Amino acid sequence: MDNRSQIEVRWLDWRDAGEEILDVRRRVFTDELGWQEGRIHHDKDPDGLHLCALSGGKIVAVISAYVYESGAPELAAMELPDTDGLTVEIGKRVGLPTHRGSLISSEIATSMVRQICEALRPSRFFLIVRVSEQPHLIHRYARRDFVYHTEVGSGDDAVAVMKVEGEEALEEFYLKHRDLARQPSSDGSAVSIPSLVRFLVENGRDDLLAVERLAVENHYLELLSIQTEAPRLTAQGRLILAEQRPRLASTPFLPAPASLLDIGSGPGEYLAAIAKEEPLAGYRVQGVEPAPQLLARARSNFPEYDFRQGTAYATGEPDSSHDVVTAHFLFVHLRSLDLALLEMRRILRPGGLLYVVDVNDASFSAPEVIHRVIKAYDRNYVGDRLIMNDLPNRAGEFGFQLVRHFVTALGNTGDAQPVSGPDKIRLGDADAWNLLSFVRSQAGTEQLFREAQDHYFSTKCEISINLETQVYQLSPAPKDGASRNLS
Repeated sequence: MDNRSQIEVRWLDWRDAGEEILDVRRRVFTDELGWQEGRIHHDKDPDGLHLCALSGGKIVAVISAYVYESGAPELAAMELPDTDGLTVEIGKRVGLPTHRGSLISSEIATSMVRQICEALRPSRFFLIVRVSEQPHLIHRYARRDFVYHTEVGSGDDAVAVMKVEGEEALEEFYLKHRDLARQPSSDGSAVSIPSLVRFLVENGRDDLLAVERLAVENHYLELLSIQTEAPRLTAQGRLILAEQRPRLASTPFLPAPASLLDIGSGPGEYLAAIAKEEPLAGYRVQGVEPAPQLLARARSNFPEYDFRQGTAYATGEPDSSHDVVTAHFLFVHLRSLDLALLEMRRILRPGGLLYVVDVNDASFSAPEVIHRVIKAYDRNYVGDRLIMNDLPNRAGEFGFQLVRHFVTALGNTGDAQPVSGPDKIRLGDADAWNLLSFVRSQAGTEQLFREAQDHYFSTKCEISINLETQVYQLSPAPKDGASRNLS
């Protein structure tokens, strides 16, 4: 009988697991479906990405992905034109009869697509369907946003090529699979999916990681103007500083002299403020910020600090160069948390601290008409505003151990001036609603936002959301000569 609690999921290298993967394919494709031996193989299997579900140490389900550079002859054979970037083929999905009821093969397929989107940022996905044997799959994959491209071959050898490409289509493809990956199974259990980023780094394939492509993205500022956002960031920083003082005081920072890097410093006010707090006295403080206008503002207003151009994926800092890395309201705006964690591990010294402050939309409490607009925004935003729930497990894969966790509830039951208490901030109606003003910037939510705003101010209903502070300590250093090695 199937037991999901006994399932373990791993990315496996073909050199270690190729024969066992082939055996699982034979048991289904050959024994059940009558396929010839040649069809259970793929020419790129040795370099493929194989996500496997195991029970009792044995593979019970597997899906594979194959990565092609632009101009690869295999793409021309599928009549797929050149494209700028990687193309990924999804295929050879198989699950043993003993575990089909759990839908584990579907679950790992969804997670594979999500992680490939986040880590590799491909320009195209495709798959092939045997027209004579599996015509029903064309309609099934169409429901997952694959579009029929062409038919290659003839007779029993004819295959339909289905693809997803184009920025808008790929974005929707990613968001749909991320949403599906978040949904619990029918019995409410969850299967932990390991990091593709970590697997690629440990196997010397980090050249596939889309660091440069992701570094030019700024989802936070795509929908907002610097002129309106910079003042809001300044006001937000002042509000949060009072809440953070006891958090900073109870965090085990190293004594000075030490070095702190703030990633995503914005206009610089908040970093300049916390740098003056007693726990960080004597620290060498630096900031990195990707937006040129915000960076210029930070440099102009705070020339005593070193602000540089950089991103969460590519800070430009040397290996093991900082004792503390801070990230305030950063992680919810990232497409690839794992790539950011990889970079933060690289620049932190052994035993260093990662200090994260962010909101958690999973904690948002409000009437349904207001909750609806937040859920719509989260569903369509490339950043992950639910990430604080997943962060402890995800950070753990990169050698970070959670050492402090604080939660502060922000609500609208206060007066004109904010009132701070233990684990609580009470704001007035207008100030609390202003915290949600970013929602109106997303296309497609305008009507939902107006309905939510009308309800809010006409009923004076209560809303609240949690602000979380999570502090992590980095494990001992990686082996010599492998700054990105995670062993």
